[in-house]
Amino acid sequence: MDIYGIEALLALPEFRVVDQVIRPTQLELHLQRRATSIVCPRCQTCCSHVQDSRPRCLRDLPILERPVLLWVHLRRFACPQCPHRPWEQSDTFGARVKWTARLYHQVRAELLGGCPSRQLAQRYGLSERTVFRWTFERSRGGRPRQLGRVIGIDEYARRKGHRYNTSIVDLDKGRPIATFKGRRAEDVIAWFKGRPQAELDRVEVVVLDMSKTYASAIQELFGESVQVIDRFHVVKLAVEALDEVLRSVHKQLDPEEAKALKKLRRRWLKSPNQLHVDELIARADWRRRFPQLREVIDWVQELRRWFERKYEKPAREALVKLIERASQSAQEPLKRMAGTLTRWFEPIVHYIRNRYSNGRTEGFNNKIKLIQRMAYGLRNEHNRRKRIMAYCGKT
Repeated sequence: MDIYGIEALLALPEFRVVDQVIRPTQLELHLQRRATSIVCPRCQTCCSHVQDSRPRCLRDLPILERPVLLWVHLRRFACPQCPHRPWEQSDTFGARVKWTARLYHQVRAELLGGCPSRQLAQRYGLSERTVFRWTFERSRGGRPRQLGRVIGIDEYARRKGHRYNTSIVDLDKGRPIATFKGRRAEDVIAWFKGRPQAELDRVEVVVLDMSKTYASAIQELFGESVQVIDRFHVVKLAVEALDEVLRSVHKQLDPEEAKALKKLRRRWLKSPNQLHVDELIARADWRRRFPQLREVIDWVQELRRWFERKYEKPAREALVKLIERASQSAQEPLKRMAGTLTRWFEPIVHYIRNRYSNGRTEGFNNKIKLIQRMAYGLRNEHNRRKRIMAYCGKT
């Protein structure tokens, strides 16, 4: 291959190719800096006489699907004005590394994207252990992280319906803190008690879903005052109650009307300025025909507006009124919602003072599912944790 073509493919303007050796498994390129002299760092004299040289070996991206090994020949110059013998330095490659930065980032991106480590090792002329070390051990995902002021806690499935793990996320910094096996209260308590007391004292808010095991563990560790149940999980339960009423209405309709009702599914809770005139008329007609549907829709809309309140005391009074309305209703889904809001009254009210959401935690759980699908399952828990922390965290 032509040397000038190789230099164009390398895209290293600081160096020129002085030799190439094509071997059966890789391409070896010998490089030298284009500059023929350096400035002595002691006396600021121009040095052009070469006294010695030494090779430095680095891995680089493949050229034409062939792994590349760079031999960078660094020269030692003799200063004509002083006894100093300075070595030339390279601005392109980092000190004490045996690979280029572009190879390092390319391997990490492809492995985190789901490419098998054995295939990457063959493609880039590396060992599988090196691929794993670059991706996980050299990232902050493998180091312990401290608890923040606001944390979120949730579960994700290693095998759905059988085995579950717990994930803890720093909601202020937007990165995972840790994952560990189990979702029972004793598992969570044991993990938190293994942290330094100074970290536990730093926690002021814990955002969680309506899980009894997590709530009991957090109450034992931090008390009830730090628990916050965010808007998403409460409104989700309310919308599920609305769907249950809609299904009961569906059973009373013929197929054509049931199909027309299903088309309005996404429009029941929208404000009037978000709908067309035809949709507003259709929604009003359904509300007139089915009073039970109108009752549930009005209640769910009032609950959604409740989360927009700014002051805790009037919010408490308004939530009590919502619970009373639901408990006095003839609709069974609303009665169940009244019981749920009563059991979780204090953590829900805490949302008014600490407006944090577990959305980041839920997002990381979706990423974890994607990681496990790409890896066709991760049986080694240590590798699972490192892959999750490296993929989801800011490394």
